[in-house]
Amino acid sequence: MQFLSGRYGTDSLFYAIFAVCVCLAVINIFLQSIILQLVIYAVMVYGFYRAFSRNISARAAENRKFNEFINRFKNQSDIRKQRKADSFHIYKKCRRCGAVLRLPRRVGKHKTVCPKCGNEFSVHVRK
Repeated sequence: MQFLSGRYGTDSLFYAIFAVCVCLAVINIFLQSIILQLVIYAVMVYGFYRAFSRNISARAAENRKFNEFINRFKNQSDIRKQRKADSFHIYKKCRRCGAVLRLPRRVGKHKTVCPKCGNEFSVHVRK
């Protein structure tokens, strides 16, 4: 118990590292590569180094950056799901500035103006 006191412990990055090790080990069952096995050991040692580290602030910063990276993908998938569920609007990207415009779903060809840059372009809406 005293050995683990003051250590960082496990977090979401540790579990992701462990999952990578498991995936690589499954791949290595079929490839039987010594180099891949050494990579698995290196990743595993890094995971345990993080778990047993006493530098808690550095490990917490690593975990925070990892969570920000993962949340970026989660947020994008949530936005896609919301847009797909929205049956009253369509979403188009402005070609000039890249702003995403939410437009009413009216069948036909329409002209619209980007409120951000003033670019005028046509939108064709089906069904």
